[in-house]
Amino acid sequence: MAVIQDVPRSPDANPLLDILHSVQWQLSDGSKSYSEPRDVVRQIRMQNIEILQIQIPRIATTEGVLVAGQKNGTWKTDALFLLPSPKSQNRALDGGSLSKAETTGAASVPNVGDVNIFASADEMVCFLMSNQALSLANSSSKKSIRLASGVQAKLSSAAGVNSLSYPYGSRTFFVVGNVASSQLVSVANNYTPNRVFFSLEGHQGDGQVHVGT
Repeated sequence: MAVIQDVPRSPDANPLLDILHSVQWQLSDGSKSYSEPRDVVRQIRMQNIEILQIQIPRIATTEGVLVAGQKNGTWKTDALFLLPSPKSQNRALDGGSLSKAETTGAASVPNVGDVNIFASADEMVCFLMSNQALSLANSSSKKSIRLASGVQAKLSSAAGVNSLSYPYGSRTFFVVGNVASSQLVSVANNYTPNRVFFSLEGHQGDGQVHVGT
């Protein structure tokens, strides 16, 4: 079990520790614990959103995925997903293999938007649909590409993470992951917004989610 809680704002420019300490793990023996930076398996940084895949203290079979947003200068975990540890799953994620990965299922996350996350032993791909402009933190390169559907998308990269985005109605569809740009394009060619988020139309996703307020 986990409890999402507010933490005092830290003067540190890196929000990682604040985000980790906003989730208190309550273990079966009655003890309480927090994940530490060494427990972070993967981290994806956007301008106002952080997505962390983390190990849970003293739990080997389950991992956590935290979605955190920044509001008024303070970072807070807005949603916590629990996934079976993907260590034995297919490692490379692309349009053909994504369906075999562990997934949180689609969920609407306060202050962020609609989210659906897929994880393998080595890689993570995240889909977001948001009213806010989404971009990688410290993006180093950007280019325009045309997807198989004919949609013109923007491809960006930063620190081993690639992202792809395009407008969808009044919102932005954003695909991001620690995968090669060719893999990300393959994912975007096979996974449209309707396919990724159809379960929000009255269906429940596969992952367990605790949503903050």
